[in-house]
Amino acid sequence: MNLEALNINVRFGDTHVLKDVSHTFKEGKITIILGPNGCGKTTLIKSVVKMFAKKCGMSYIPQEIYGNIGLTVSDLVALGRYNEKKFFNSENEEDLKKIDEALELMELKDKKDQLYDTLSGGEKQRCMAARAICQDAEWFIMDEPASNLDIVHSKFILDTARDLVKNQGKSFIIVMHDLNAASTYGDEFVLMKDGRITDVCDRLSPDKLADVFETKFGSVKTPSGKDVFYAD
Repeated sequence: MNLEALNINVRFGDTHVLKDVSHTFKEGKITIILGPNGCGKTTLIKSVVKMFAKKCGMSYIPQEIYGNIGLTVSDLVALGRYNEKKFFNSENEEDLKKIDEALELMELKDKKDQLYDTLSGGEKQRCMAARAICQDAEWFIMDEPASNLDIVHSKFILDTARDLVKNQGKSFIIVMHDLNAASTYGDEFVLMKDGRITDVCDRLSPDKLADVFETKFGSVKTPSGKDVFYAD
């Protein structure tokens, strides 16, 4: 199902963070939200989660990487299965299969018995992604999923998202800052500034980016035809 978010307004005290924001997020696509710091990107996706989490299968991966959890990697990933059954029930065969697949996909099988709190920031990010994948949700909402990852694992996470869309019909809403990664993986781009959506497009351009970030951009094409953007 599509997610039709209408007329979202959010205030924190005297600050109007989101100003009458509306957008229909389309299923089976990677929608990427771009904009300068403080424009309301994270507040928008948190609002979407609040509106739709009980209406459809949804998994939210925040930017913050929490510590002091006291669980092993395997146990934390297993929490993704608890939306499918009553809490504290033991995992059934299907649960164990999903957990094992998620650990393998995120290259964490060798760390499954390690405490989550002892992982590096990037490993914690992959652990949270594995928990989300284990949940087998329809929608994945991700806030800067590659913020703690090196370039190899950043590409790995985004390649995984692309594969889940292509092969399983999953849907993603991702907040990103890396314009070139966004251009590579996004199907649709929601551009934000000052608490509003200023543009929605299926391809980025220097002019669109300049309007949002208030700086000049240039671009070059790689031999494969990909646009690479740079601040001019």
